[in-house]
Amino acid sequence: MSDTQNPPAGWTVSYFKSVCADVGSWTWGTVQGAFNEKASITQIIVDAVIGMIPLVGDATAVRDLIAVVFGLADDEEKRNSTWHWVLLVVLLFALIPVFGGVVKGVGRIIVKVAEEAAHMAAAARMAHMVEGAKEIIEFLNRIGVKNAEKWLLALRISDHMAPLVEKFTHLMGTLDGILLKTRSMIAGISPSLANRIQQLRGGLVRVRDKGKEMIPIAVKEFDQKLREIQAYIRSGGETTSRLALHEVATGQKVATRAEERRLVEDGVLPARSSRGGFNQNPASSLAPAKVSKYYKPEPGYPNLLRADRETGQYNSVAAFSGKMINRELKDGEQIFRFFGPPRTTHGVDVGEAWAGGAWWGVGPPPKSAKEWREMAAVLDSFNGDGFYVSARVVGNKGPKAVVGTVSEQFGTQIPGQYLPGGATQAFFLLEDGFQEILKRVGHDFANGVKQSKIIDSNAGLEFTFHSTSWTDTNGIWGYIHAPGTTTTQTARVGSREQATKHNEQVVVHP
Repeated sequence: MSDTQNPPAGWTVSYFKSVCADVGSWTWGTVQGAFNEKASITQIIVDAVIGMIPLVGDATAVRDLIAVVFGLADDEEKRNSTWHWVLLVVLLFALIPVFGGVVKGVGRIIVKVAEEAAHMAAAARMAHMVEGAKEIIEFLNRIGVKNAEKWLLALRISDHMAPLVEKFTHLMGTLDGILLKTRSMIAGISPSLANRIQQLRGGLVRVRDKGKEMIPIAVKEFDQKLREIQAYIRSGGETTSRLALHEVATGQKVATRAEERRLVEDGVLPARSSRGGFNQNPASSLAPAKVSKYYKPEPGYPNLLRADRETGQYNSVAAFSGKMINRELKDGEQIFRFFGPPRTTHGVDVGEAWAGGAWWGVGPPPKSAKEWREMAAVLDSFNGDGFYVSARVVGNKGPKAVVGTVSEQFGTQIPGQYLPGGATQAFFLLEDGFQEILKRVGHDFANGVKQSKIIDSNAGLEFTFHSTSWTDTNGIWGYIHAPGTTTTQTARVGSREQATKHNEQVVVHP
């Protein structure tokens, strides 16, 4: 690359030269009398690797990929080291568009934490892994990954074995091709550099062959270290993701470390259960002190302290996890509620779910039935879906609501279903007359009657009706084994029976 050419990735000329110099020093060592040739070749290599990385501004990935590969080529001990191959696997993710860049960032943290923890005593190791989990969640939050904990808990490195091997093969072929071409160019100018290039080509052959053995081992090791981080998160450790979830659900900003510690000590954040879901709040009417940590009714807002006559439980409080806040919904805030006709799921009759009701989702509607069922913890026995009504708060007199995080739910009417929760929900009451209008209009919409927007001027809400067109809503999500061989989804149109579950509707905030 001449000085008149523009450097790649929006880098400055001086920055690009510094990357080339770093790569050159790692790659070639000192080659007397051939500095200009060495610089030209390293520029070609850097350019080629940049071209392979979708986010071409990732200079760290460029330097590290080249350094690790040629380190493996030069050093047999490194080629036999699982950790050097784990690092290469982490860096190979940088070559996978969009998703790979995120995994590379997570992987770098895991490698650093695991290497440091390997030399620690058991107690110190656990504390160090805890800090590593927090660092990963902070990284995911910083780059804008929604629901960072859910994303991290779902990550499996072994699922990406095929693209990793493909990218490794492509990288090795690219580097060897560059070395072969440049060796022929400078053989007559600098025999010593040409010999060095030939040595590196031989080393790359050994790396390529060793990769067939070591990449599967490295992926397995990477997955194991990832599972250790995931196990901590599932056990209920407090991370920045949960603090952010608390802030989104309640509208209360957590501004300082001292306030974060106080929230954790008071036990008001949504906490993970051993199953990986969000714990239900204490809800016994015989333990008011425990309940008051999470919820206190206020004048002008709905009062959820109405105990079930048979169990003595505040069922609506148990439908939340963590702090429940009384607040007005804000101008521009989105809410929505799913509804649908009666149906039979796994042989159990499920009553009609109405458009007019007290339980609403906060934020954009979910994109899939899986997302709705699992994050919103809407059991099959609560609601059969089919349609939803969305609304937007208009002006500064939104509904006065109880807002918080959805707790996990367990199927009783239809046994065997478990849904983890974690979405944001709001409980508020519409005026009786308008609630009946919303029910009727929703019922008509489900039966094919087109509807325009409906405005509730008293609550400051504009309502719009939608159809989901989902075909996998009922009898599928949250079961380890389906509870029977009966039809999983059969709608019974026309019945006016209303579902009576206390929390028949909780919906998702992605």
